[in-house]
Amino acid sequence: MNMANRGGRLIRLPSRTGGWRTDPEGGETANTAGIGGARVVKDTLHVLLVEDEPGDARLVEYALRMSSAPVFMVKHVGTLAAAIDHINGGHPVDVVLLDLSLPDSTGIATVSRMQEAASRTPIVIMTGMDDPRFASYALEAGAQDYLIKSDDPERTVGRAIRYAITRMAGQLERQALLERIAEQQRHLVDEVNAARAMQFDLLPRPERLDERLGTLGIEVESFFEPSSGIGGDLWGCLDCGGSRMSFYCFDFTGHGIGAALNVFRLHALISDHWDPRRQPGEMLTTLSGALKGLLGRGQFATMFLCTIDVDAGEIEWASAGAPAPVIMRGEDYRFLDARGIPLGLSKSPEYREYHEPFPPGAALFMYSDAITDSPVEGETLFGEAGLGDAIQDLLRRHGELRVDHLLDEVCRQVRMPFEDDLTAVCIRRLKGEA
Repeated sequence: MNMANRGGRLIRLPSRTGGWRTDPEGGETANTAGIGGARVVKDTLHVLLVEDEPGDARLVEYALRMSSAPVFMVKHVGTLAAAIDHINGGHPVDVVLLDLSLPDSTGIATVSRMQEAASRTPIVIMTGMDDPRFASYALEAGAQDYLIKSDDPERTVGRAIRYAITRMAGQLERQALLERIAEQQRHLVDEVNAARAMQFDLLPRPERLDERLGTLGIEVESFFEPSSGIGGDLWGCLDCGGSRMSFYCFDFTGHGIGAALNVFRLHALISDHWDPRRQPGEMLTTLSGALKGLLGRGQFATMFLCTIDVDAGEIEWASAGAPAPVIMRGEDYRFLDARGIPLGLSKSPEYREYHEPFPPGAALFMYSDAITDSPVEGETLFGEAGLGDAIQDLLRRHGELRVDHLLDEVCRQVRMPFEDDLTAVCIRRLKGEA
């Protein structure tokens, strides 16, 4: 007896926030920065001025002293190393005015080194070059704004500082938002992985069934893989006792978490309502009625349910609109009549029941419509015709159908990857069994 659940593998196989506003109490303009929806008003801003030319430094300091709201507290240093030491010393710095031609650092690399030391502090570049491309490089390197030294500092430096602070606040808020989104995605991945493990746990376990199936002379091969980690397919088997064993395969509309939740619902209903004395059609009627009040609008499941009696050498089945299973004897095969109302659309649908011989050597193939609905080329689908041809070819070449061989053939012909949940189950009676 060999039962393989091959789940998990195929065989081959800038927005700105904050800003400037009029203080309703003082009537003066003050800086406001927003992170995560909070607004903090600062009347005093600490400016770190990194400039090695004393004349240029005095002009900037004079321009900032002319501002009354906010008040700028300026710390002037002449090298990048001194600036980094000042920041590392824990001194408050709200903005850095950075010259790119310093004794110990020049060019765009100066921005990168400063940003490494103060990643959350806005940087305003001071340069003697009026070059739009250079300004663009500086902004890409991490600066929030830039000043041309030939411009009037009294008119431009305060405005540049305010804009740089506002822009940095927006960047920090976007970064915080992206981090929250990433954390939510990590949680979602963890939840999907947990749900996937739970769904795979619903599948029949070989260690629990090998002995029983071996006693009945039944062999089962299977492949199961949801298209998005979790999905709306499932197959299973139910021990009827004696010489009888039941098998089912169902498929809910939709994909992902919603479909997977419905899988757990139906699996629970099967466990609650299962009675081996019931005929397959009666069982489907019960399940459809139980699902009717649980599913949302437009949701339903197709299902095939059969019972094999090895002593009687017979199979009986009923279908709720499932893809037509294939019954095989030797090199002959035939699609079964699988018409019926899908589960959950009616409270008390009636299902026709079928009986036919199922002697040793006979096999039944159940599958989801991911196989038949897969496109081959253009608008053409693989369909029952493609599946039938593949089965017939394998039966002629090997004398029996193996799930891995069939999926290899399907994957060779259809457009990959599969866009739907994939289930394939082959149940065969071993030859020589009574």
